[in-house]
Amino acid sequence: MGGPASSLGVHSATDSLEEQAAARVAAAVCGKRVVLLGELPDHGHARGFGVKARVVERLVANCGFRAVLFEAGSYDFFGLEQAIATPRGPVSAAAGAPHPWTWAGRADSLQLVLDRAIGGFWWTRELTEWRRWLLHGAVTGRVAVGGLDDQPSATAAYARATMPRLVGAAVPPARAAECREAVARYFRWGYTETLPYDSTEQARLADCSRLAADRTPAAPTSVQGRTLDEIMLGDLATYFAREARVAGAPDRDLSMAQRLAWWSARLPRDTKIVVWTATVHAARGPGSPPVLTLGVPPLGARLAETWGDQLAVIGFTALRGEWSRAGGPTQPLDPLPPHSLEARALAAGTAGDAAGWAFLDQAALRSLGPVPSRLFGGVKTTDWSAAFDGVVVIRDEAAPTFEPRR
Repeated sequence: MGGPASSLGVHSATDSLEEQAAARVAAAVCGKRVVLLGELPDHGHARGFGVKARVVERLVANCGFRAVLFEAGSYDFFGLEQAIATPRGPVSAAAGAPHPWTWAGRADSLQLVLDRAIGGFWWTRELTEWRRWLLHGAVTGRVAVGGLDDQPSATAAYARATMPRLVGAAVPPARAAECREAVARYFRWGYTETLPYDSTEQARLADCSRLAADRTPAAPTSVQGRTLDEIMLGDLATYFAREARVAGAPDRDLSMAQRLAWWSARLPRDTKIVVWTATVHAARGPGSPPVLTLGVPPLGARLAETWGDQLAVIGFTALRGEWSRAGGPTQPLDPLPPHSLEARALAAGTAGDAAGWAFLDQAALRSLGPVPSRLFGGVKTTDWSAAFDGVVVIRDEAAPTFEPRR
């Protein structure tokens, strides 16, 4: 391939794949304000998860990043924020650290709240210690954690318990019972043959949630002036409007971009943010020639308009191996053509299987020109330098070990 092997950052499999790859990525993006870390859209790759987790740790420890945001619903992260802010025992004033008794008594319950907020894709043994590290950062105030999505997940226990009541209380009294039950039915997925989740039900949910959002106090100019309940009602209205195909409803990636802007305004000035998402959402653009996987500009493209060169977007992919999602069956990755991005990256300057991973910076991506890759899921051919500032390629992926939470 064109470009020197040193630009690709190919390393021997005798190195720690996670630590070595993470060190390379973190060094490349340390000076940025916003970093998007993608993953293959299957959401089921243990080694990619491991590298991403180590990158986040390094960005927090060495580069001053103080917020970790997820491609996950906002609701249960707000529930976690409120749970952390409600002490149930003495708290030590030293460095803001919780008293050991308090931490021991609350760690398990708070961990469950965080895990439910993040979502089942990442309930893996390989990420267990990392999720504990993240919770400790959130509790001690070192790291803000949050969700960008208006789409509630199946694990959103706080949203399930909270949103029916909020909607019912906000709509006109004549609609309260109907709307409260409609939202509750959605969150427990209580649909039947006689009451299906069809266009009529979607329209009811869109109407109820929009009524609730519109009847809350108008959003003031200061983001601090909006309550978290108001934010959640607005997110739910946006989501149900999109489900009902209401004209003008923002697409999911635009909604996530708007929520990141809200977080940036809410956090202390110049807070550095890392985002855990999928590669199809992280992309700066659809590539060149364009590959419109989502049918709309991805989250990364929306953020690039605001953040410019203060944004870094890192894609993750694999040459071969296995994957599984949220406890589903283990499946092999589809084979790639011999001239794929993945194959060429790992062939550069290596001997056969001697390399466990490679990092392609934007110059190396540009030198490849349009090549096929699985970065967007199915194999697509494009100039990947138009979509990413760097790409991590793992030679042999592995399926994660799923550990269900309550």
